[in-house]
Amino acid sequence: MREASFRTIDGVLYRRHSTPYAYDLRVHQLGPHVEAMAMPRYGWEEVAAVAPSALNDAAMAEGNIWVEGCWEPLQQTEQQLLDKAAANRERSTRRARTMVRRLCKAKALDTMLTLTYRENVTDRAVIARHLDLVIKRIRRVIPGFQYVAVFERQKRGAWHAHLAVERVQSHYLHRGTLVRSYDLLRAIWRGVVGDLGGNVDVSRSKAARRSSARIAAYLSKYIGKGLQSVEGGDSYSASGRALPRPTVFRVPGGDYKAACAELQSLLTAFFPPGRFEFHEAHLDGGGYYVALSPP
Repeated sequence: MREASFRTIDGVLYRRHSTPYAYDLRVHQLGPHVEAMAMPRYGWEEVAAVAPSALNDAAMAEGNIWVEGCWEPLQQTEQQLLDKAAANRERSTRRARTMVRRLCKAKALDTMLTLTYRENVTDRAVIARHLDLVIKRIRRVIPGFQYVAVFERQKRGAWHAHLAVERVQSHYLHRGTLVRSYDLLRAIWRGVVGDLGGNVDVSRSKAARRSSARIAAYLSKYIGKGLQSVEGGDSYSASGRALPRPTVFRVPGGDYKAACAELQSLLTAFFPPGRFEFHEAHLDGGGYYVALSPP
């Protein structure tokens, strides 16, 4: 999203410079995957003090009004509230998609599971509770089990969950007996949901065994659907959400092409061409995005 060209701080109007003074290169190392961005940095210059009437107009646009020496919330129309909620959902969706994508890559998740109900379970709190219990039981058999889960609501209103997980073994030792892994997972899920009935679907197609990057892309597409249906609560669940901090480099100057070339050169130095799939995108806000993944 493009940043506004003007802003008001303490009654003073500032204008953003038309060209950036530098680009920040942010490199995220996510296991064998890499995501990097070149984002512009802009300077601001003072224009003039803003008249009180103009300040009040601007504040009203933001949902506030100056009353007896302080800002008070302005009563907003129903449509304004709906527009604000939609904008908040859009921002939350972008953040959640980014987190899901990066978590899948960092955890090297490459297999998809889908947890479904036989009955029409329309309460999201139910599937969230059941998923938590299932993960705890799975970890008794598979210590350190890693996953990222996204909740999706079907047209009939029923909830189910898509899980990206590490590739499971063909069999696991459970209570002294060697059990097929998918039979074990289904038994655990059905033991938790009880009379609601359910199943664990394991995609056996080639798409289910693709790289973590493609699994991440597949899983993150459900985020928007989840957030539109969720009232409170997160749209996804994961076994830990800590990610490595990015390495940041600053390139002085406002030359976009030069910043893109510098980022490509930086990545090439550490990740030789031919050993990684290369994807790029030019962002609306004037940034440049690069993703590298093992072939």
